[in-house]
Amino acid sequence: MLSLGKSLWAQVLVMGVVVGVAGGCVENALRPDASLLRELRNQPYSDRDWAIVLRDNVRYGLVDYQTLRANPEPLLRYCALVGLTGPTRTPDQFPGRTHETAYYVNAYNALVLWAVLSRPQDPPTMYDYSMPQLEYDYHFTLDGAMVTLMRIEDKMLKASGGDVRTLLATSRAAMGTPRLAGEPLRPETLDRQLADAAAEALDLPEILRIDHSTRSIQVWQLIMSRQNDFIEWWKDQRRLRTAYLFNVLLELASPQKRRALQSAVGYSFRGIAFDRSLNRWERRADRPLVP
Repeated sequence: MLSLGKSLWAQVLVMGVVVGVAGGCVENALRPDASLLRELRNQPYSDRDWAIVLRDNVRYGLVDYQTLRANPEPLLRYCALVGLTGPTRTPDQFPGRTHETAYYVNAYNALVLWAVLSRPQDPPTMYDYSMPQLEYDYHFTLDGAMVTLMRIEDKMLKASGGDVRTLLATSRAAMGTPRLAGEPLRPETLDRQLADAAAEALDLPEILRIDHSTRSIQVWQLIMSRQNDFIEWWKDQRRLRTAYLFNVLLELASPQKRRALQSAVGYSFRGIAFDRSLNRWERRADRPLVP
C-alpha cells in the first residue's frame, strides 16, 4: 500500500493551485502527485482502485468520508490513472461506446470525491456560494487534458449517444443528487446498471416527488434544465417524433414510482428544492454498517 508522504497529503488538501493551460491559467486545479504519475505511467486503465473505494466507503449510497480520509490512496491512484488514460490518450483500451461511457461516469464520481477531500475538513456542503462551484470551478486532469466536471458531463453524454440515464448515475456530493452505486459501471453490464441507477434515483424524494395539493411533479433541477436531452433520448429510443418529459420519467421509474406518476397525469412540472447538504454517511444504531 502506498504510504502517504507530505507531498501527497498536500495534493489531497491544497486548492487554488495555479497551472498554465493553453497560454492562460486555471485556479482550483487538482493534479495528481508526481510520484503517482511516475508509478502509473505505463499502467493500463483499470477500475480496480475505484471498486475498492466504493466497497470500503459507500454505505446506502452515501459516502463515509471519515474512513475515506483515513485511507485515500485507492482514490488518489484512480484519479491519477484516469488522468493518464482515456478514449483519446489510450484509445485501444476503450474499443466501444460502452467502454467510454463507463469510464466517464466512473471518473466523474471519483473526481467529485477528490474535490470533497481537497477541503481541509468535510464541509457542510460543497454548494456554498462562498466556495468554488463544483461543476465549473474545479479542474482535473482527465484523459491527458484539464477539464471541469461540466466538461466531463458533456463528454459522457456524447459518448453514450445522449443516454440521460448517465446523469442519474452521477453523484454530486449533495443529498439532493443521485446516490453512489456500490460498484463501478462496467461495459459488459452498462445497460442494466444505468437502468438500475435511473430507477433508484427517481425513487429518491430529493429527485422526484408528487405534490397532489399543488397538482405538480417536482423533480431534480438538473432534469428540468436538461429536459430537452431527456426528451430527445426517449424519442430516439422509441423512434417517435413527439414526446414529453412525463413519458421519459414513466419509462425510467421503478414500478412503485411509475404507479405514483400515473396518478399525476396532467400535473405540471416544477424544480425541486435542492438539498445542498453533503452526502455524508453517518453511523446509525438502526442499520448495519454494510447494507
